[in-house]
This record gives sequence, structure tokens and C-alpha cells, in this order.
Amino acid sequence: MTGGTSEGVVILTEAWEEQQKARKVLGAAVAEAEGKPDQHVFALPVMRRAGVTNAEFRAAARNLDEQGWIAGGGDDYETFVVTPEGVDRVTGGRDEVPDTPDTERPEPS
Repeated sequence: MTGGTSEGVVILTEAWEEQQKARKVLGAAVAEAEGKPDQHVFALPVMRRAGVTNAEFRAAARNLDEQGWIAGGGDDYETFVVTPEGVDRVTGGRDEVPDTPDTERPEPS
């Protein structure tokens, strides 16, 4: 790279990966809530559906909470609710429950 370092690329890649994990966690949480806003869901089944570690889940949950897409998680997010905005983010306003991240097909690029 001319005049720069690869550090910016690494940071951008890490941020993108964190966004993808947060998207998986939100999708898994909406699936656990059966597409219904304000339903309490538990961390462990969401982590399993999303295929993320405990640390990855907690980082994603903090991010989703800051965005207003989940709420009521306290400090540890052992249980939380998906907000109506979080459900809409995943379903696009449709009423059906989304596919879980482990069954989604990759989108063509």
C-alpha cells in the first residue's frame, strides 16, 4: 500500500467480522423468539444457533443493545428480549420467522 499500512485493513476486517457475528446473533435471537418482539430469549440457545462463542456473543449483544435491537439483557445478557426494531431488522417487516444462521444459504456475490 502506498502511504499507508495494512493496520487499517485489519481493523476494517475485524469490524466487518464483528458486524457479521452480531447479525447472526440477532437472527438467532429472532428465531428463538419465533419472530415475536419482546419475547424473552436465553443466551445459550442463541449462541448455539448463531455458532458463536460466549465472548463473541457478549460483544455482539452489547452492540445490538446499543443499536436498540435487543433490550433487558443486564450486564451478562443471560436473558434478553428482541425489540420490535430488532425483529424488523431481521424480517424486513415480514411476519415470517427468519431462517436460522446455520441453515441460511450464502448470498451470491
